Amino acid sequence: MKNNKKLFLFGVIFVIIAIFIIAIFSFILSTLKSNISYKNMQNIKIYYYDKVNNNLSYEPKMLTLEKENFIYTIFNEMKVSPKSTNLTSSVPEDLEILGYTLTDYNLDINISNHYNNLSNVEKLVFRSSFVWTITETDFVNNVKIFVDGEEQKYNDNIEYLNRSNILLNPIISPDKIEREKVILYFANQNNKLVEETRNIQVKQNKSMELHIVEELINGPKLEENIKTIPSETKIRNIKTEDSICYVDLSSDFITKISGNKTNESLAIYSIVNSLTNLDNVNKVQFLIDGEKINLSKNSIDISQPLGRYENIIQNKNVAGED
Repeated sequence: MKNNKKLFLFGVIFVIIAIFIIAIFSFILSTLKSNISYKNMQNIKIYYYDKVNNNLSYEPKMLTLEKENFIYTIFNEMKVSPKSTNLTSSVPEDLEILGYTLTDYNLDINISNHYNNLSNVEKLVFRSSFVWTITETDFVNNVKIFVDGEEQKYNDNIEYLNRSNILLNPIISPDKIEREKVILYFANQNNKLVEETRNIQVKQNKSMELHIVEELINGPKLEENIKTIPSETKIRNIKTEDSICYVDLSSDFITKISGNKTNESLAIYSIVNSLTNLDNVNKVQFLIDGEKINLSKNSIDISQPLGRYENIIQNKNVAGED
């Protein structure tokens, strides 16, 4: 009986000691993990666009940065809305990192072609804020930006951007909004295109080509006119080079109109004829998700630049005005 009591007492003492040892071990392990994590924590200044003062400003953030993935950590953090209502992110939500290399403190970063949808002012703000933010780390001194694999060129043949050649507070002109008269083409009941003259608000940081296609997607103002472009259509990019306007649209544009030659013609030439009203545009090259495509044999060949087509226009008189 006495031996059983001794064994029981010994067991209780053993369990208490074991629990005590485990608690100490857990505390030491937790402290080590905390110290390791703390060593990777850095106080980083995240740069944003200051809407009030029209320049760049920053908010400090404590971030855990590992050399293997710090680029993504900072890039995603720059998309997060800042605490100050005066500040706004300079990184669009749809802009993504396609890849990067880091060699001897030189960062080559490849980003998605959503960058091309930004105005020149927005591109400037993005570059400045990104370079100043990423060079806050211990890993990067210089940055070279690629867009969908294409290296970006700057004035004075700058190869790498860094704090010595990119301004912390570039001169940013505030957006000026003016009204311009444009001629848009929509369909009518006779399956012809008709003109609709419209006074639109034009922002300085957006091209006229982009404004026009956006208005076409929004649809007509006059009740008798018919929308030609599917509402689901997204504008991926628009740029004009050598009098050819390259209009890159999402695949919704084709899938919603394909199979009906009349609808195809009205949609395609509502864009072509509206854009060729501009002095700097003679032809339009369509791209679908960034690629030139061929439609069916009975369809219009949009793999080549298209010029203005007057025969599809029924009435060249002004149909209405805002």
